[in-house]
Order: sequence, then structure tokens, then C-alpha cells
Amino acid sequence: MPSTDPGVGTTAGRDLSALPERATWTAADRAVGRAACQAVFWLSLAYAPAMLAGFLASGGLDEPIADPYLAIMELLIIAMAVPFVLVFASVHAYAPADRKSLSLSALVLVALSMGITVCVHLVLLTVGRQADPSTLPGYDLLLSWNWPSVVFALDIAAWDFFLGSALLLAAPVFTGPGLAELVRRGLQLSSGLCLFGIVGAATGSMGVRDIGIIGYAVVLPVTLLLMAHLFTATPAAQDVPTAETAQTAQTAR
Repeated sequence: MPSTDPGVGTTAGRDLSALPERATWTAADRAVGRAACQAVFWLSLAYAPAMLAGFLASGGLDEPIADPYLAIMELLIIAMAVPFVLVFASVHAYAPADRKSLSLSALVLVALSMGITVCVHLVLLTVGRQADPSTLPGYDLLLSWNWPSVVFALDIAAWDFFLGSALLLAAPVFTGPGLAELVRRGLQLSSGLCLFGIVGAATGSMGVRDIGIIGYAVVLPVTLLLMAHLFTATPAAQDVPTAETAQTAQTAR
């Protein structure tokens, strides 16, 4: 009898033998991956209008965003951290056996990315707002969004380098045509934009660095929504009949 779990494909009209072997892909992995992808998408969708309102209030793209918009953006970034890690844990579970080293490396890099960015934004939400810039030597160099600054450089390392590298490694996990190809291309495009953003930091051109923002704030959320659909459409290992179970079912008839 086919599974009644929503998102589980049946054998009718589907060539499950064409799917890459995913012996570790379970129904729980599918549910977690789908929910995590959707969570990052919706949080990113909330982030975009907050960022736009912040730029409009500050008077342009060249001016740092101020509170309350900055605080809202920082809280949304902190909220994204755990779902982001869950997305890549699900990618690792989804990966075929011969791509596990790539997916595991991507998971480690994303964990580093999210750990760094949570520390940056938590420090800014607490120390950054309670410290007195007039009495703390080097405040702008340490705790401001005016380039160059330490927290700015750390955030670029998190989102442009570590996340960009993780996306590049995760892309080959998604093999085949259709949704898998769209996800793969989306991850590659997002990765390229993120990594290119490092050039802006190296040259002191924050306009060039903003290209990286397009990668992780625009292209990636759309790609994760596609990934959620792909996870939903991929049967768990226990849902795919083996030759032995198929023969037993045929005999029972």
C-alpha cells in the first residue's frame, strides 16, 4: 500500500529507479528540510522590506541603516541561523552516497557562517547599543557598519566567503534535470554572487560588495523555495520499493 504521508510519491507513473540512491533520506529528513527551507524563505521575505525601508530612511544606499530598521534586520538574521543549519543538514541527508563529502563540508561551512553572524549581530544588539562611542576608543573601527570595521568584515566573511563556499559545494549534490537542475543552477549563481562580493571588501568598494547581498538575500531564498518543492517530491528511502519487496507484493496478488 502506498504511503499516505503528504509529499511521498507513489510508484504509479514514476520511474523511481532513475532517482539517485539516497539510503539515508528519511521522511523526517524530508519534513525538516522542507520546513527549514520555507522558514528561511519567509524570514528573508520579511528582511527585504525592512532593508528597503532602512535605506529609504537613511537617504540612500551609501548611508548605514539606522534603528529601528537595523535592529529588526539583525533579529531576523539571528532567527534565520538555526533554519539555515537545518537546511544544510537536510541537504547532507539528501545527498547521494558519492556526494556526502561535499554536503558534509557545506554543512560545516554553513555552521561557521551562522555562528559568526549570530555573534556579530548579538554583539551589536547588546554591546554596540549600550557602549558609549565617545568613551570607547576605536568604536567605529570595531562596532559600526561604516567600512572599514571589524564587525563588517566578520559579517562579510560569514555571508560572502563561508556561505558562498558552502553553496558552491552543495550544488553538485543536486543531480539530474527538472527541479534538481534549477536548484543546482540557483545555488551556483548565488555562490558566485556571494564570493564576488569579497572583491568589494578587498578593494574598499561597498557598491561591489552589495553584489553579494543579491546572492544570499535574493537568489538564495528563491532557490530554497525550489529546494523545498524538490524535497517534497523526493520519496524517502523506505517509500521506494526494492526488487525484493516488489516481487513479494506481486506474489501476494
